[in-house]
Amino acid sequence: MRVAIVGNNVAGITTAKTLRDLDKDVEIAVYSEERYHYYARPMLIEFIAGKIPEPEIFFNPPEWYDRNRIAVHLGAKVEKIDPANRRLLVRGTWHGYDALVLATGARAFVPQIDGLPRRDVLTLRTLEDAKEIASRIPKTGAAAIIGGGLLGLETAGALNRAKPGMRVHVLERGGHPLQKQLDAEGGSVIMGMFREMGIDVRTDTEVKAIESHAAGLNVILKDGRRLSAQLAIISAGVRPNVELARDAGLRVGKGLVVDSALCCTAERSIYAVGDVVEHDGKTYGIIPAAMDQARIVARRILGLPTEEYSGTIPSNTLRVMGIDLTSVGTVVPQAPGYEEIRATSQDKKLYKKYILKGGKLAGAILLGTKKGAGLVQRMVKEGADVSAQREKLSDVNYDLS
Repeated sequence: MRVAIVGNNVAGITTAKTLRDLDKDVEIAVYSEERYHYYARPMLIEFIAGKIPEPEIFFNPPEWYDRNRIAVHLGAKVEKIDPANRRLLVRGTWHGYDALVLATGARAFVPQIDGLPRRDVLTLRTLEDAKEIASRIPKTGAAAIIGGGLLGLETAGALNRAKPGMRVHVLERGGHPLQKQLDAEGGSVIMGMFREMGIDVRTDTEVKAIESHAAGLNVILKDGRRLSAQLAIISAGVRPNVELARDAGLRVGKGLVVDSALCCTAERSIYAVGDVVEHDGKTYGIIPAAMDQARIVARRILGLPTEEYSGTIPSNTLRVMGIDLTSVGTVVPQAPGYEEIRATSQDKKLYKKYILKGGKLAGAILLGTKKGAGLVQRMVKEGADVSAQREKLSDVNYDLS
């Protein structure tokens, strides 16, 4: 059997590794538009911060691919897919497959801002992006990060660590940073922490235009205020790379639409995993979803028993500028029937929130601590009944473990 995988990101390489772990004979070919082997995107932050050298970014050494007989074609953009004949076009040559896995990922979204595109306004998605940002840090006295999501805050922190004293502004159009991971109260807590570190986080702030001036850039806000900077980085989310799939006649919505088998063709020959996937109307854009999907698809391709994909509970355990954050499940309920229990320490350094539905844990936020994070994640995923501990959850020092 020949399996072709388009994309050497976490979804693509996890698919390849799972295939090889389960079957020593299956032929695996990975096609990558990038000219680098797989690297974990979170490591780009440490690279920009100057904490790790480029070689340490890569997840596997080159010999790992040889040892596992995974043929990776770098700098090999797939130009076209021919589903009827089960082949794909790369560098003018057709390559056949028995099963195809689309792990084409996503690209950085650039909102409509007057004055774009321009060379001194960047995005951060690839290693090339990170190298370009790192090269500009020595000449940068002030930077503007447009977007206060996870990547925006991490990028701000990386610049702050790479060049202490640099003025870093984070401009978030919403009411608080980390809109996907935190509620308003948690957002207020982390915003205060960042400001204490010297990073200027502004909410309800929208960028209208970016212009050049003698010392760099003017970032013009919709309320008329101006910020001077030498570097601007847009961190406004991502959009799935669906063009290849659309051109092949596959069904596309917000992402590449798949069924519960993560398949997008009736004859079960093309599957999709990772950031490109739209399942049950949702796109995830998180590593746990990519890994869940990759493992299911590998087993399906090999005809092995596996579950149907029913979605991935959003879960993040991370460290932003030395601040521990766990966010899992439903953190801002949009429907009735949920109970929200909050607790904040007096010094505003610790914030906890538990979301219950029918006495069961449906979501949680732990900000400022990692104690009990793994257990809380498992309890949310299992829908653990915490009604017996309900009264204790409002104590910020109470630990579910």
